Amino acid sequence: MPDQLIARLRNGKLADVRDYLTARPDAAKSPRPVVEAGRLAWKQALAELRKHGADLNASWRGYRALHALLQEEPHREEKPAAPPQARLECLDWLLANGADPELPGAWPPARALLIAAFTGVHPFVQRLQKGGASINYYATCALGDTKKAKAALKAESSLATARDDGGLTALQCCAASRMDCRKALLQIAAALLDAGADPNALTKGWSHQLNVTYFAANSGHLEMFELLLERGADATQALPSAAWRKEMDFAEAALRHGADLNHRFEQDRPIVSELIRWGQVQQAIWMLEKGADPNIPDHRGWTAVHQAASRGNERMWKAVLAAGGDIKRKDKLGLIPSNHLHLKLKGIH
Repeated sequence: MPDQLIARLRNGKLADVRDYLTARPDAAKSPRPVVEAGRLAWKQALAELRKHGADLNASWRGYRALHALLQEEPHREEKPAAPPQARLECLDWLLANGADPELPGAWPPARALLIAAFTGVHPFVQRLQKGGASINYYATCALGDTKKAKAALKAESSLATARDDGGLTALQCCAASRMDCRKALLQIAAALLDAGADPNALTKGWSHQLNVTYFAANSGHLEMFELLLERGADATQALPSAAWRKEMDFAEAALRHGADLNHRFEQDRPIVSELIRWGQVQQAIWMLEKGADPNIPDHRGWTAVHQAASRGNERMWKAVLAAGGDIKRKDKLGLIPSNHLHLKLKGIH
């Protein structure tokens, strides 16, 4: 039932949504549709859902309508453009109709004002403040209020290691922020580190633990990333998120600080193999050119050569072979890379 309503929401025809809810009013009480309408910033659909009993604070896979509206594309590298007026008006409507900005949402869980700071969109921040969102210490740090952040830290040094309700540290909030006050964010981060903040602190994300350098790389704050490395962040643990970026400045910084190119992270997955798996050809080739070993197996016994064979990208295939990839190495099923060759690569191995 929710899938049919989701499809109507995505089609963007309010009449279809109304007809569906009239026939099946209980569908509005499922959390997924209200979160999807929030992501779409569709005020009229949210009003229809609310009329039929939807909870504007309902959570679907950790997201609430408010957080989904703010963080429409959680993994985008670049800072989003100024939001359209309709999205801002929908935010105002949610706040006016009971959406609670103090409830945690997204991954890692955070208050709406923090999520807004992580997007770097000033109108979101301004409207949330106008709508009653409180500014606690973590938001103070993410918004780059140097004076207040340092004063609070001086009065209570334990803030350097404390965590917000969702598990974020103040240093992670500084690193994740995309607000246009990078110098201030760096100053606050340095003060937190001086007070004992852990540059390797981990916080649970959707499926794995996230370190402080992950947040700096995700926000595109290279100076923050380098500060963390200089102050003790593990360069090898910083490399996976750094290598995922389109520009390689972050990965170069991790390498300068001693990152291990052949590090295997979750499920013994080599970084270069993961890049190949997800089609990040430029980054994978950079790793190979810098010395990453294409013959390190993952938990299935697949090497970067197996991955390249399965992807069907000729440029990538040639790159792993040029880096010394072993075309005869077997995986745990006894298969060599040519057994996985995509049709596009047939005949060139």
